[in-house]
Amino acid sequence: MSLVLSESGDNAVEMFATRIDVQWDFRTNTGPVLFHFERVDWDRSTGLINTRGYERTIRHDIAGLIGAEYTITDPFTGEGLVEPGWKLMAMIKAATEQVWAENEVLDASLPIVPVAGPEVVDGP
Repeated sequence: MSLVLSESGDNAVEMFATRIDVQWDFRTNTGPVLFHFERVDWDRSTGLINTRGYERTIRHDIAGLIGAEYTITDPFTGEGLVEPGWKLMAMIKAATEQVWAENEVLDASLPIVPVAGPEVVDGP
């Protein structure tokens, strides 16, 4: 099934996985991946959305995704490339580590400000 359901001029109705939840069990390298699809009717030239709504969630196992091969299109050359699925997990892990490292550096540079609790008053 194509993710483009219909096209007319600049207008298109397409399916987008607007949220993808990876529920990875690091001990076994397994777990579900949930693809949350929305049906979007939009104008590609202006970016304006005519209608948008939840369609469905499709569940797939991580092991199946990393064990497959994917044909992707190089955005610069238009060349079709076949890539192994293990790269998908490797890229997610690398991005996760980078985001963590960037956040760690940011957090270390922030001053620690004690949070004051409610004032305690003795007696009436």
